[in-house]
Amino acid sequence: MNATEDVTASQAYASWAAEAPVSGDKAAMTAAKSAFIDVIACMIPGAREISARTLRKASSGWGEGPCTVVGETKMQSAPLAALANGTAAHALDFDDNFDPAKAHATAVLAPALLALGEERKSTGKDILASYIIGLQILARIGQGLNPYHRNRGWHATATIGVLGAAVACGRLLQLEAAQMCHALNIATSYAGGFMSQFGSMTKPLHAGKAAEAGVMAATFAEVGMTAAPETLDGPYGMAQLTVGPDLEDLRKRADYKREHGQTMHFETRSIGDPLAILEYGLKVKRFPTCASAHRALDAIIALKENHNFQASTVDRIDIHAPLSHFNNLMYTNPQNAMEAKFCVEYCAAVAIENGAITIKDFEDDALSKPSFRKLMSLVHRHPADKLESDFPTKVIITLSNGSSHESTVAAPLGRADNPLTTTQLLEKLMQCSFNILSSDRISMLTDTLAKLDTDTPVNDLMSLLRSKEPS
Repeated sequence: MNATEDVTASQAYASWAAEAPVSGDKAAMTAAKSAFIDVIACMIPGAREISARTLRKASSGWGEGPCTVVGETKMQSAPLAALANGTAAHALDFDDNFDPAKAHATAVLAPALLALGEERKSTGKDILASYIIGLQILARIGQGLNPYHRNRGWHATATIGVLGAAVACGRLLQLEAAQMCHALNIATSYAGGFMSQFGSMTKPLHAGKAAEAGVMAATFAEVGMTAAPETLDGPYGMAQLTVGPDLEDLRKRADYKREHGQTMHFETRSIGDPLAILEYGLKVKRFPTCASAHRALDAIIALKENHNFQASTVDRIDIHAPLSHFNNLMYTNPQNAMEAKFCVEYCAAVAIENGAITIKDFEDDALSKPSFRKLMSLVHRHPADKLESDFPTKVIITLSNGSSHESTVAAPLGRADNPLTTTQLLEKLMQCSFNILSSDRISMLTDTLAKLDTDTPVNDLMSLLRSKEPS
């Protein structure tokens, strides 16, 4: 559907989301299935992280229901399962990034859809189709608000993610266009979350609360709750309030490059063309850290592999990267594992010493390792006030014998133009599940995920994610 001038952005998006056919696009469905393999890999160990465990201390007492909470035997309502599983999905910061919205998209959309789908006994095929729809609207809204929404400190995983989740869940519930519009506009009242929470337990909670609210907004709309239609682009809408009073001036500026389709305007005439999951793809993480560190880590690991130096021979590490990356990597002296995920000095030290970075490197006792602390002191930041697309990350490692080696990385492994293979995704799933699930359970999980784009009930998948072994 092409919108006309007399409808709001939310009305245009809702009409498209309610009516667009996507399940026949095999490439999009395959990409969506890969996204689910990745996020489920993240949920399994994420459910053991302190943020997810702490949340469940409270939420486990809020009632039972028909939906799986990953790592638990007790089942809860769809909103509470989405809350717990969304928090677990983002707890390790190992889940994907989605550039048009500058958000962790799948950690919000997938837990919401899996919980609601389990409640409604949906098929895997319907779940994936709904995900594609929700991701598309998440992209369009993100492109209408960014880059300034994110640059001014809003955590888009929470603020924009909830809107995509509401639409995805609305699609799964087969809402009509008017109901879908209400779901989307209801969800704006749940949009909140600041980047000041990075490095705390509340950052992964942002994904959980957005997933929970997405389920709730769609379900409210299904039973008749209504909302005003101008919550995106009205005078008191999301664009005006979360970008700022200079919104119109920013829209007219020509001195910044509009990346990832970010135009500061809500595109309503070609909403579904192209599909964002294919045009922009998802940035799947190779390491359980803030994505802003990944280009530097790819460079360091490549240098270590190519030149075979020992950590003890390193004299200096210079990292040249966009300023925006260093802004995200805000900690230089992390005091706990959560802060370490946002510290390029710590991540670089681990990569230099071990030639790899794993989940175990972000356990609190690893931070006090003397060799890591020594290497951290050798890291020097060189920020460039340029866009990521205009300034690849360069790492120069100088050794104690005076020699130096450098590597430049523009696209980290896992980005859409440098993707992980299906084999690599399944390896990530196995590594994340090791010592948590039995080998038989992992095998069953892998087989079930391979059939996710069919009429296989999503309940079959979710039963494998409970802590009790299936019969």
